[in-house]
Amino acid sequence: MGGGRLLQRTVNTIIFDLDGTLTRVRSPWRHVHERLGIWDTVASKFLDQWLAGDIIYEEFCRRDFELWKGLKRAEIEELLSEIEINPHVSAMVARLKEEFVQSVIISSGFSCVALRIQSEFEWEPLRVYANELVDGPDVRIRVSADLDSPLSKKRLLETVFSEMGSDPERCLTVSDSKRDLEMMAQCQYKLLVENEDDLVEVHRFLDLHR
Repeated sequence: MGGGRLLQRTVNTIIFDLDGTLTRVRSPWRHVHERLGIWDTVASKFLDQWLAGDIIYEEFCRRDFELWKGLKRAEIEELLSEIEINPHVSAMVARLKEEFVQSVIISSGFSCVALRIQSEFEWEPLRVYANELVDGPDVRIRVSADLDSPLSKKRLLETVFSEMGSDPERCLTVSDSKRDLEMMAQCQYKLLVENEDDLVEVHRFLDLHR
């Protein structure tokens, strides 16, 4: 019955960004650096180099997490657990579950944050693509912010369409980044989250696209 209901919707898949969209923190990487007291003195310079195109995303990440050497993964995860969830997530997820809407998180942030949200709200069906912390602590890059990377959000979106049988014409992508929305141009529908209350628009969108 659930599958039948899903197929009747104009939109049957929603792709979410994580940071700044489902959470109140736009950059978990910066959050960790700020809590460690190394953002202004060191880490912000790596971001500037990446934005200027001087280094690729993977090198940017490598330089970032090298600053975490000597810490345990659990210590980094504890800092990430401080990140607050957008207060509208609870009601939104409840509706997505009720209406059996397929959901996907594609984020260059961290899987532990996405999985915490999934666990807290028992969010199913949900597929998560995000970077993983491993012992060291190091980071296993699963999602790249570089447009041409084989791990870019655009490429991963193609994987979603292929593996989940989703139709781009019936897909909504939700992000706080115009760059993300441009990268996911295959999706027919797009929602820009400029402040946390914009997430409520997901409800209105579903009302209009039954």
